[in-house]
Amino acid sequence: MAKKHIMVVDDNPNNLLLILRVLEELYRVSCIESAEACLKALTKDTPDLILMDVCMPKMNGYECCRHIKQDPQFNNIPVLFLSGQNQIEDKLKGYEAGGADYLTKPCDIKEVQAKIEQNLNLVEQFQSKLNKANNVASMAMNQNGELGMRLQFLEDSFKCQTQEALADLILNTLQAYKFNACVQLRGSQKTLDLSLSGHSLPLEDSLMTEVIGQGNYLEFGHRVLCSTSNISMLIKNLPQENEGLCQQLKEHITSILNGASARMENLNIVDDKEKKLLSQILQAIHKIEKNLVDIEQVTDHKNQGMAKILERLNNKIYDSFSHLDLSSQQRGYLLELLSDSMDEVFDLACEDELLKCQFSEINEQLLHITKAKTH
Repeated sequence: MAKKHIMVVDDNPNNLLLILRVLEELYRVSCIESAEACLKALTKDTPDLILMDVCMPKMNGYECCRHIKQDPQFNNIPVLFLSGQNQIEDKLKGYEAGGADYLTKPCDIKEVQAKIEQNLNLVEQFQSKLNKANNVASMAMNQNGELGMRLQFLEDSFKCQTQEALADLILNTLQAYKFNACVQLRGSQKTLDLSLSGHSLPLEDSLMTEVIGQGNYLEFGHRVLCSTSNISMLIKNLPQENEGLCQQLKEHITSILNGASARMENLNIVDDKEKKLLSQILQAIHKIEKNLVDIEQVTDHKNQGMAKILERLNNKIYDSFSHLDLSSQQRGYLLELLSDSMDEVFDLACEDELLKCQFSEINEQLLHITKAKTH
């Protein structure tokens, strides 16, 4: 299988050499020393992914990426930015330029490798997922008007029993509006990031997290980030050139976001109640375990006491044989009675052990159920 082609664009030859040495075993790597040279090289040897330095003379990485994304022939190539700046404003610039990810210098080379592999996998997944979503969107648009879609969304949202189901519903509904979007759902037990390709880009995940608490809407170009306390949505193709349509679509987005947020809150409440119930069950299990230890100690003490009593009785009976004028038949009868009584006592002790084993088995089953529920 042919190696994936990685193009590295950086005006620092030392950086290029370092990245080349690390990546050349896994990928076919081409090193480019300027943004202008990158744009020329694309037409001759198109890469599968581009690592782009931000700060370069004449044309910086953001400008170069915008040129790439404006060309339909190359706009699906993921561009990963390398920069010494890590503020949200810098990441927004990278994302607005069309970047798929944003790595802050100095970069750990293992992180760079992981990001490259992650973004290459996302590209492979995207096309099939997009085709499926387009089919769903076409059906929805044919069957429902805009108002009907909003009402249908609210109805369907309360049928969703998991974060994954709610995320799929949100994305399919937004796709019905011809939106390219991704979402982040923040549950009480996990955070879920999804897009039409299955997983959102790492930079998109970062932006959807950082927008929390910065207002309901954050617009930049044709993109808008909107969020509540438990959901963030990133719309990538808002028609800013049509002000009336744009405002109308924002109202629909708000309706979808608020409805989804209400359902997410209900799911979180259910999760919290379930966690509380599981906690109570675990407390009961620990109490059962302590009681089992106490029962074992009491049983052992009782059995030891009974054994000593029987031993003393046995010794006294044997001692009495020398003082009593008993026939061998009478002695045998008494010894048989003693033996039968000792067997009965032993059977009772075995019943105690059986009861302990039954309680232990019940406790193990409860513990297994709680572990399965929490994983």
